[in-house]
Amino acid sequence: MISTAEAAAPDDNAASLVYAGRIPIRREDAVNRIRRILAIARKELLVLLGERKGRFMVLIPPIMQLFIFAWAATMEVKNVDVVVLNQDAGVWSSEIINRLRGSPTFRTFRFTDDPAEAAEAVNRREALFIIAFQNDFSATVEKADPSHPAVAQMLLDGRRSNAAQIVAQYLQEIIADVSASTPLASRIAEERAGAGPTVIPINWFNPNLDFQWFILPNLIGTINFMMGILITGLTVARERELGTFDQMLVSPATPLEIAVGKLIPGCTVGLFHGTVFLLAAVFFFGVPFVGSVVALYAAMLVFSLSVSSLGLLVSSFSSTQQQAFLGCFTVAVPCILLSGFMTPINNMPLFLQHLSDINPLKHFIILTQGFFLKGITPGAALAGGGRIALIAAVSMTFSIWMFKRRV
Repeated sequence: MISTAEAAAPDDNAASLVYAGRIPIRREDAVNRIRRILAIARKELLVLLGERKGRFMVLIPPIMQLFIFAWAATMEVKNVDVVVLNQDAGVWSSEIINRLRGSPTFRTFRFTDDPAEAAEAVNRREALFIIAFQNDFSATVEKADPSHPAVAQMLLDGRRSNAAQIVAQYLQEIIADVSASTPLASRIAEERAGAGPTVIPINWFNPNLDFQWFILPNLIGTINFMMGILITGLTVARERELGTFDQMLVSPATPLEIAVGKLIPGCTVGLFHGTVFLLAAVFFFGVPFVGSVVALYAAMLVFSLSVSSLGLLVSSFSSTQQQAFLGCFTVAVPCILLSGFMTPINNMPLFLQHLSDINPLKHFIILTQGFFLKGITPGAALAGGGRIALIAAVSMTFSIWMFKRRV
């Protein structure tokens, strides 16, 4: 039996909980906080990968995109159809045509004597360009008169401007090579023997100018960006649609722990995709990797965190999954266009070049190209990774703040 004096004596632990009629919340233990965060992340991964359709959408489409982009997304021009309007029966026009036939760039050749038929072929997209030789082309070449050069006409389909420009460069190189063996060129070469410099081009980092060596390192960041922002961007909106978001808020986890837990699945999936793309690029496509694997994974982790933060920010503003999907698409497309993935950033207006500095994908693409082809120095890798880390810190802080505010 407890005496009156004993009952009146306050307990030290109880007194520490009572203050001004209120019971304050204890400071959460760090271990329990980590456990709650990991539990939320595990729940998100189970929702994402628990069903067969979810596993299919996470695993198969990115791998398909890797192979499709590697073979289809190229700036090289191949399989070009040509219309030849040759009114010359000499050797030099035949030499140029034979050189074109020997190039892997050109696929089919259609010979005609009717200019209207040649124009109609280009008009119907049956050929990319017309090459025309006048009847005195070879005779003019043999005369070797500098005041009357031989002229070959090329008519390009301007609707395909990029392909037309590249093919025009190919044809100019072939004609220049043929011109070097003409009588006039031989005579000029004899007169200038030993006088002019010789230019020997050397391509660093990509000796054969293989476009896959450029596109595949970029895909590691680009596809991870799309998948990461979608995976995280749909989480909160899905919870709101299903009605489970309020249930999560009344759990012991704080909004900060919920937000951090929702960032982890996007980072995990990003690292997995990065590993698959790295192995495919090196062992299947033969792209060299001369950098540090550890540094690449460190950059990949920070980059995935920044992308997941953007997805959480979009999800915080969205009430439905449809709104979240459209929001992710609105953010992702400008980021990809401003990353230098396909077009050089230096060709963009100055204000867009400055705007691209806050794009984490731009800095990650620079790093991956350095890791694969260049053998980037530790200082340059640290500088690029630091920019991504700064962007990740700002985006994560703002996204968590917005998430807590929207809660």
